[in-house]
Amino acid sequence: MTDQDFINIAIEISAKADYPYGAIIVKDNKIIGRSDAVIKVVDPGLYTHSEYRAIQNAVESGFAGDRYGGLYGGLEDCVLYTSCQPCMICMGVILYKGIRKIVYAATLKDSSNFIVKEIETDTKDLAKLSNIDVEIIPELEREKALQILKNSKHSTRITNNK
Repeated sequence: MTDQDFINIAIEISAKADYPYGAIIVKDNKIIGRSDAVIKVVDPGLYTHSEYRAIQNAVESGFAGDRYGGLYGGLEDCVLYTSCQPCMICMGVILYKGIRKIVYAATLKDSSNFIVKEIETDTKDLAKLSNIDVEIIPELEREKALQILKNSKHSTRITNNK
């Protein structure tokens, strides 16, 4: 499968999610973590972040072991596909887990415009703070993900028009 195939799966997840965000973790061309999987809720705030949920699902599935009790590494050979650019919180988790490739669709600005005011950061600048090299492919299938944000029941566009 290609990056486009996998990002479309993340976007499909976002279309079905309560909040319009979806993510998957892929290793060796197989999905090992999904944001729509049933996972243990550790922190209700983080639970709404699809990247965090997909990573947590990969960890709980046994794909992200490390010698530090789960905090560092374990996903070095994985790719994260997410329907929206990762926020600062999720970038921290992504970098701590060692993910070296991120593919995203919609931008944080898109999310700010339609769902919730985001702290709009540059994902590439955040990745530079890590001790690993991270490849970032931005805005792949952005228009598809953007339509889901615009049409979400949480969209400020819909709320403001009522």
